Amino acid sequence: MSTVDPAVFEQFDAHQRRAIAVLGRVLASVQVGMSEADIEALCREEAQKEGFNHWYHPPEVAIGARAASRRPWTRASGSVRANAGDIVTIDIGPATDDAYGDIGTSMVVDDGAGGVEEPEVVTVARECVRGCVGYSSHLKTVGEIYVYAKAWAVNHAMELLSDRAIGHAILPKGGVLAMDWPRSAHTATWLKRHQVHFLNPNMMDGIWAFRPSIGQRGACAAFEEIVVIDGDEKHVLGRDSIDDIATYPV
Repeated sequence: MSTVDPAVFEQFDAHQRRAIAVLGRVLASVQVGMSEADIEALCREEAQKEGFNHWYHPPEVAIGARAASRRPWTRASGSVRANAGDIVTIDIGPATDDAYGDIGTSMVVDDGAGGVEEPEVVTVARECVRGCVGYSSHLKTVGEIYVYAKAWAVNHAMELLSDRAIGHAILPKGGVLAMDWPRSAHTATWLKRHQVHFLNPNMMDGIWAFRPSIGQRGACAAFEEIVVIDGDEKHVLGRDSIDDIATYPV
């Protein structure tokens, strides 16, 4: 039995693909010396070019250890600048009057000579979100996904920094959410039933965003992807296959 309206799926899938395209162009433009504010401005510019005219949530940009303590309402700094080897964490939620995308990543700033290796925490965070998507099914509860992510971090001698939740439901426009859209949809995710938290007993039906933040000795990384559970079918929103998770075409 289908639990996701095909029209809603198509709309959000198209928006997520566009959001991924925006993020890909941003990542290709990040350079040594850019500040968090510079990168945030780039996110806004590329989103506008892609035809987005609203924000489900504004761009969130953090350089280095600031990602571990950053809160959604923290403003991007104009003085904190990226050095070679720094981890830059970016999360964007561009929207239109109809739907929105929500995609995030962590990248390592290149030194221009290919001499920077990816820290283990970035690799583990990437594989964690892939694992969460792979583990998801209509037979799992939402809370089980949180437990899975926490176990993933512990098994790699790291810490799950997302103590409140590792994600949230993706809510379509309609009913009370039609008012103050798309901000209303984001505000609604603060309700426990819409959070990917270990106390959520609801089954994994519908559309859910996963963003487990992984920490190790002050460094942290996070990748965000959206999974669609529609009965016994599973899709990664905006992706052709699970193998495309955490890839960003320029």
